[in-house]
Amino acid sequence: MKYIFFLGRIGELSFAEIHAMFLKYRIPYKISHLSNKILIADAENAINAPDMLVQMGGTIKISEYLGEFDDFEASIVSIRSVIDALFETRAAKKNIGYNIYFNASAEKDKVRAITDRINDHFSGLKKELGKESSMRIVYPDRTGEISSVSIIKNKLLAKGVLFDLIFLPDRVILSKISAIQDIESYSQRDYNRPNRDAKVGMTPPKLAQIMINLAGLKDGDTVYDPFCGVGTIMQEALLNDYRAIGSDANSAQVENCKKNLGWISKKYVLKYPDYKIFQSDSAHAYKKLRENSVNAIITETTLGPIYNKAPNNQEMNQNFRQIEKIYLRFFQNSKMILRNKARIVFTVPAYQIKPDKYVLAPFIDNIEKIGYSIVSLADKKLFSASTRITDRNTIIYSRPDQIVAREIIMFEKK
Repeated sequence: MKYIFFLGRIGELSFAEIHAMFLKYRIPYKISHLSNKILIADAENAINAPDMLVQMGGTIKISEYLGEFDDFEASIVSIRSVIDALFETRAAKKNIGYNIYFNASAEKDKVRAITDRINDHFSGLKKELGKESSMRIVYPDRTGEISSVSIIKNKLLAKGVLFDLIFLPDRVILSKISAIQDIESYSQRDYNRPNRDAKVGMTPPKLAQIMINLAGLKDGDTVYDPFCGVGTIMQEALLNDYRAIGSDANSAQVENCKKNLGWISKKYVLKYPDYKIFQSDSAHAYKKLRENSVNAIITETTLGPIYNKAPNNQEMNQNFRQIEKIYLRFFQNSKMILRNKARIVFTVPAYQIKPDKYVLAPFIDNIEKIGYSIVSLADKKLFSASTRITDRNTIIYSRPDQIVAREIIMFEKK
């Protein structure tokens, strides 16, 4: 079966997470098409799109592939057959919507002409079928998409059908959306928690979810965050059916984490609600944990000072040295609590000194020397024009105007 994954803002990272999820569910797949925006995957087995998507932070939506056509007119038969099936199975009002996606190089005049033809077609369809049964067309906005708010408001997934028309240079792909990311849930988990601390920076829930998925865990495995802060990584681990342990040197942050996880426990049904939080600096935390008891360490320590312009070499080197001291000692001690082949997914600062040009932490090679091997997160061959995949196959997570970016790195215990 073919599925279309609509990738998030950092397409390379979204793909790395999707690959990890296929491995988790042991579903072999092949890539039919890959760009910074979409992945079309040929899967040997069917997937439960809603169940998979709720666990993923890097994918916006998953669609069921319906077919490929030379042009839009050729896809009309498939669109009509899906709508006819909808009319046969549901007696209530039918809501039908569609999104239109064009290749980045598509000419504006061509985009406008095709969009007008598509809109005319659906308007004609409403006139034809509306006589037989109540039917409503939800049209896309000027961007060619229907907003998430409108999708939910019009119940397009629950009581209707939502199409995607994807115009590639040589063909048109038609799909039907199976699941869409619940933006409201992420917002609540981020902004509605009892405690936030924007001053020290926080890992976004979506990024925390991605980092956890990259580790390749099984249901019930134990995730440890030695710099837990307000508990974002722990909360996402709990919500994804993993056991969670956290520690922090800051007693106030430990209390904030406890309050936030207490809030999560009341708001959601957790499969493994017995989490553990304690105060300790990262260098000595291992003494409070059992040997070989942790399946993965997922964490983000400080990214250092925030800059409005690129720092000089002296500032960058000083920041890297401070983080190196923290991480090298921590990695050395963590070998005792990690199980064999356990993974550590973490972030370090990467400084953007020119557009899409970053200075990376120089101490990563030293981590390999103490008993870890770096795990490739992405293949530059798949994203040939990517500036976010580094020479060591890690991934840069940032916004265009951001000086201090995150470099996402994964190690495996030898």
